[in-house]
Amino acid sequence: MSASNLLFLVMLILGPLVSVSSSSWPLCWAGMEVGFLGLIPLLLLGSVTSSKEASLKYFCVQALASVFLFLTGGVIFIFHGANIFYALGFILSVSLKLGLFPGHFWVTSVIFGMDWVSCCLVLGPLKIPPFAFLSSFSETYPEYALGVLVLASLSAMMGAFLGNNQTNVRAMIGASSITHTGWMTLGCVFGGLWSYLAIYLVVLFLGLLFLWQKDNLAGALSILSMSGLPPFIMFVAKLTIVANSLNYGASFLFLSLPLLSAVLSLIFYLKFSYSFYLNEKSFPGKASIFALGAVNLLGVIWVIL
Repeated sequence: MSASNLLFLVMLILGPLVSVSSSSWPLCWAGMEVGFLGLIPLLLLGSVTSSKEASLKYFCVQALASVFLFLTGGVIFIFHGANIFYALGFILSVSLKLGLFPGHFWVTSVIFGMDWVSCCLVLGPLKIPPFAFLSSFSETYPEYALGVLVLASLSAMMGAFLGNNQTNVRAMIGASSITHTGWMTLGCVFGGLWSYLAIYLVVLFLGLLFLWQKDNLAGALSILSMSGLPPFIMFVAKLTIVANSLNYGASFLFLSLPLLSAVLSLIFYLKFSYSFYLNEKSFPGKASIFALGAVNLLGVIWVIL
C-alpha cells in the first residue's frame, strides 16, 4: 500500500472517531467529512469503469447531503432553533447520508457498480457519524421522534420490496442495507443502536469477505445470517430492538412494519443463499466455517443468557 493510500485509510478511520467523540457541532461535522474525503480516493482506485461512475454518484449525493446537514445541524445544535423546518431538513439530510427512506434512492445503484471492498467501506464506517447525530437529535428533541420512527418503518419496508426485485447480489446487499438502516434508526429512538450496528458490520464484513474469496457456501450462510433468523446473531440484534421498543411503550404500528419487512426480506435472502449453495463446487475451508460458527455462536449464548 502506498503512503497516500495509507493516509486516506487513516483519515477514514480517524474521521468518524473524532466525529463521535467531540461535543462541538463544527468538529463533529468536520470529522465526518474527513472520513468521507478519505474514502473517495480509495473508491476511485478500482480499474472498473462502473466502479468509478458509482463512486462519483456517491460523492455527489453525499456532498449535497453534507451541505444541508451542516446548515440545519448548526441551527439545531449551536443556536438550538429546532423548529419544524430545520428539524425536517436535518432528518432528511441524515436520511440522504444513511440511505434511509426517502433518501434511499442512490443505495442499490451505487452498490451495484462497486467491488466488494468498496461495498464494505460505503456500507460500514461512514454510517457511524450520521447515526450518532440522529441519536443525539432524538434524545434532545423527543417531540420529533415520531417523524424519525415513521421514516425508519418505511425504510425497512422499502428495503424489503427493493430486495425482492433484485437479481444481482450487490444490489441485493444494497437493498438489505436499507432495511437494516431502518432497524438501526428505530434503535436511535428506543435504544440498541450501537449493538445492532456492531453486529451488522461484523456480519457484513464476513459476508463480503467470503463473496470476494468466491467461497459460495460460506457466503450463502453469511447472507442467511443477515436475515435475522435464529440462531444467527442478527436475530439477537433485532430481538434487542424489539425488546427495547416494548419497554419504551412503542405503538404496535412501529413494530409491525419492521417485523413484516423481516418476513418479506427472508424471501430474497433465501433465494440468494440457495443460489450460492447450489453453485458451490467444494466444501469451504476450515477458517471460513470457524469464523461463521464463532460469530453466530455468540448469538446463541446471548439469547440463552
